[in-house]
Amino acid sequence: MNKSNVADHIVLINEEQPGERLVFNFHTWLEVIKAILVHYAGKSESEAESLLFSSALVNNALGGYMAAVVRAHELEYHWAMELAHGEQYWQRGVSAEEPDGYFDWDEQYRKDHGLAEESFEFVE
Repeated sequence: MNKSNVADHIVLINEEQPGERLVFNFHTWLEVIKAILVHYAGKSESEAESLLFSSALVNNALGGYMAAVVRAHELEYHWAMELAHGEQYWQRGVSAEEPDGYFDWDEQYRKDHGLAEESFEFVE
């Protein structure tokens, strides 16, 4: 994946139900996951970027409407912990629960960095 091609406001249409659309704020989603990897998983910026851009999670994210919907069913925190600690990380003692203050941190991070309020916006 080319980092320079990452954008927000990507509109994906459900081919099964053409009236259903999903606005995928892909840039925001990536930036929030990267920030979680740094802030909560203790990764450096370069480690976080390497984890992100070498993962199927990211490289297949724009594979269509359903690919984005699958990613929308979990918070960025979950995806970051999966990247940092592997699948089923909660079975290795890493909590699947967001830490205290996470939602306030997330909201402030998005504001401070000019990111979208939501990574996924479903439109019918």
